[in-house]
Amino acid sequence: MATRNPRTFYTESTAQYSRQMVRWQRRRNAITLLRVALFVLLLWDVYGIASLESRFWIAAAGVTVAGFVVLGILDNRVVQKIRYYRTLCEACRTELEALADRWEGLPTGSEFLEAAHPYAADLDLFGEDSLFRRLNRTVTPAGKQRLAEWLLHPCREATEIQERQQAAEELAAQPEWCLRFRANGTVGRKPQGKEPDEQAWNAFRNEPDIFGAGVWRWLSVVLPVLTIGAWVGVTLDSDTWSWPAVVLSLVQLGIVGACAKRVGAMQRRLETFLGMMGSYTALVRQLSESRFFSPLMQAQHDRVTASGCAALPAFSQLQRILDGLEQRGNFFAVVVTNALWMRDVHLVRRLEKWRSTYGVHIESWLSAVTNTDVLVSLATFRFGHPEYTVPEITDEVLLAASGVGHPMLPRDGMVTNDLTVNSLHEFYIVTGANMAGKSTFLRTIGVSLVLALAGSVVCATRFRCTPMMLFTSMRTTDNLSKGTSYFHAELLRLKALVELAEREERLFLILDEMLKGTNSQDKLHGSLRFLEKLRSLRVAGLVATHDLALGELQERYPEHFRNVCFEITHRGREIVYDYKLHPGVSRHMNATILLRQMGLIDSHDSQDETMS
Repeated sequence: MATRNPRTFYTESTAQYSRQMVRWQRRRNAITLLRVALFVLLLWDVYGIASLESRFWIAAAGVTVAGFVVLGILDNRVVQKIRYYRTLCEACRTELEALADRWEGLPTGSEFLEAAHPYAADLDLFGEDSLFRRLNRTVTPAGKQRLAEWLLHPCREATEIQERQQAAEELAAQPEWCLRFRANGTVGRKPQGKEPDEQAWNAFRNEPDIFGAGVWRWLSVVLPVLTIGAWVGVTLDSDTWSWPAVVLSLVQLGIVGACAKRVGAMQRRLETFLGMMGSYTALVRQLSESRFFSPLMQAQHDRVTASGCAALPAFSQLQRILDGLEQRGNFFAVVVTNALWMRDVHLVRRLEKWRSTYGVHIESWLSAVTNTDVLVSLATFRFGHPEYTVPEITDEVLLAASGVGHPMLPRDGMVTNDLTVNSLHEFYIVTGANMAGKSTFLRTIGVSLVLALAGSVVCATRFRCTPMMLFTSMRTTDNLSKGTSYFHAELLRLKALVELAEREERLFLILDEMLKGTNSQDKLHGSLRFLEKLRSLRVAGLVATHDLALGELQERYPEHFRNVCFEITHRGREIVYDYKLHPGVSRHMNATILLRQMGLIDSHDSQDETMS
């Protein structure tokens, strides 16, 4: 199947969804006119009841009220359709902006950033200009949390990573499905409450019953039957049934009014649950009604369609209950319906019964939706980057990257590199001039490994790796409030590396300029001793440095150390960067030339800064 062009797809989809939104807006305009007409008719019915003393006007008023309620329900559905297509348009525009490297308005994920994490801060996983901002398209708080966990905790099971890849591949081939999932998850969710979805569900599960006592079972049936019967009698013989009908309605309104405070308090306590379930209903429906071939997506589908505990009927029932509770804000409808059949009592009793019937299954259902939410993000990223490659998860090589580039750099003019680390205890000493590309290359490898182990595609022509843990030390900072100096912070970071390496089966490390907080001689001696120690641990990786003497490690331990560099060339006072990885130790530096160019030191005739 030919690869679809992401930009063309999102542009055409925006136009299509915009046309649909206009059609539904016209329908709403028509419904609004009908509701205004029915309201005028209701006023006329009331006048007829008051002045003409005819039972016909009572029946007419009842029909008018019923029509008004029906139009209100239809209006809510049409409004949902308008919001649905507007959300689809916004999702398409978000992707078009992303293709142009504009990320304003997307979540940064800063709440997931941990300063002590083995690699998150160094690799810009979270923040304004972050990998998370480019990858995340989740629509549930639980999905957002799980995506962050997949980035923060590399998967160690090859089979699980491959299942994520297969699921993302299947969904990436259905970009319309992914857009609909995102729209369904956005439209139904009310912006209420702060706690996570699991916490909101636990609050609902532990909420005490309001109408659990046995008396409500018969009272909620007998009174509505008598009241509706009395009002039917009014239409036949107003003189006989008028007072009983009015009294019964007032009794029901009194009961509902007495319980209104408790019902309102329950709604406030459960505002996050009631708000989130609208989106889950639509998401469960889409997941249930779809068919999948990848094992992981099949598993999510089976969890919500299992015989005996299918989620869709349960969530559809719950949605009707929540729609009813939503109508409590309509004063006119609430008064009429509670006066006739104590509507609030019935709604809350149905909610309590739903909880006791389906409570044992809800966590499994929510987990299926959460997993799908994360996989939609991976699929959207994959669809938007058809030039990226699917990593090969293997035990034949620790890490092998061909044509690898940083996914957060502009696509035009990106310089890529190759790297192969065959096994543990193998280290690359990376040297080079300032701004020659060392740190960018280190982050490129780190970010690519994070993406690969999360199940995503990576910016490379080929990428192979073994599941393993990652550790970086690139941006160590001091902490004055804790009395931690810069050098002490570096030592603590290296200690954390050793402790992690002693626990892990495989660890890939990325170090950028160790022991910067001490003098050059002490730094060199300490770095040599530390790297020699690393040979005994289950680690491999990259070490960038300006200490060219570390290149001697290749001569001492040729089976463990390799020298590579980012070289520069001088053309008079011009510095040329190629950002390509070369074998050997760098010999050309640029600090003096850069200082001279900026007027920070005096000019002289030296044209080249070469270390021999």
